[in-house]
Amino acid sequence: MSRASCTSPTAAATRSYVTSVQFARGQGAAGALKTKIVGVAFVTRSSSGRYCRGPLMNAVPTGMAAVDVSETSYAGRRVVLTRESGKNGDMMERLTRRGIECVEMPLIETAVGADAPSLPSALNDPEGWTWVCITSPEAAAVFLRGWEQAGQPDVAIATVGKGTAKVLKPAYDAGKLRARTFTPSKANAETLVAELPLDADDASAPAAPRVLYPASAKAASTLQDGLAKRGAIVTRLNTYSTEKVTAVDEDVLTRAKTADVVTFGSPSAVKAWVSLSGFDSDTPAETHPAYACIGGTSAKACDAVGIPNVMFAENPGLDGWELVVCKALDGARERSGAGGGDRTQSID
Repeated sequence: MSRASCTSPTAAATRSYVTSVQFARGQGAAGALKTKIVGVAFVTRSSSGRYCRGPLMNAVPTGMAAVDVSETSYAGRRVVLTRESGKNGDMMERLTRRGIECVEMPLIETAVGADAPSLPSALNDPEGWTWVCITSPEAAAVFLRGWEQAGQPDVAIATVGKGTAKVLKPAYDAGKLRARTFTPSKANAETLVAELPLDADDASAPAAPRVLYPASAKAASTLQDGLAKRGAIVTRLNTYSTEKVTAVDEDVLTRAKTADVVTFGSPSAVKAWVSLSGFDSDTPAETHPAYACIGGTSAKACDAVGIPNVMFAENPGLDGWELVVCKALDGARERSGAGGGDRTQSID
């Protein structure tokens, strides 16, 4: 396997890796789909504890699902879905159409956050809000409960990701929410910080933009810190928390441990998997399944605990996640055909 050289001469062994892929449409004949590699890396720890990065694998074109992959090409393969109960349906439907056996094993559960009771009154703050920022489907569901209790005030909402917007769509369809909306070009907090328009929608609004951020207690401070640097006054309310489960059905766990791919939608799910499965940094890479993460945050959590064979979509969301699952299945098939060994797909 070919790898890029590492700047440290004492590089010892590959520990784990994450893979980020970005998709693009080229200008060739008939607008053929092309790919480029963005932030694709294996991770190697040197004797000094420093990590070095280099190219690892070919990216997957966006059109793979519609063009190159039939719905039955993965018959007999097994994928584990680990989102909280009731949140795996969309992905299960997508994968089942491809002939994939889905094992639902929720590894996280939602708990009420300390600030949840404060949300209704915050939504009715007489100073108003330039934006309410909602960054996950669960945050959207919790927001709607507080919004109902507040009397359904019409507020401007910025959402991250199609899944988050989908939760709010019925309120817009019913005409209960009519204020302006915003969705960034990429479904992550960094892009929302960079792209969110902070101009007020009416002349009577306060000079400094005011942002309400109902969030998970586990969410990083990226959003509020970034918007504050842009001059916004940000009020964060920890309205819920995601906690790892501590026990699952033993039969389900046994099936999950022999799956081709395990999916992760949050860092908490990663921690729960390591704890329950016993697959950790000391487990040989060829024993691990492949791991398909919804985005970079979950992939970083995999890297932090030392598990290998990780892929994630550069742009979080179900479409990219589905493609990453398919790519992980392809990689698992290739490794199996080659007799196992190093669970990577390298490029020169």
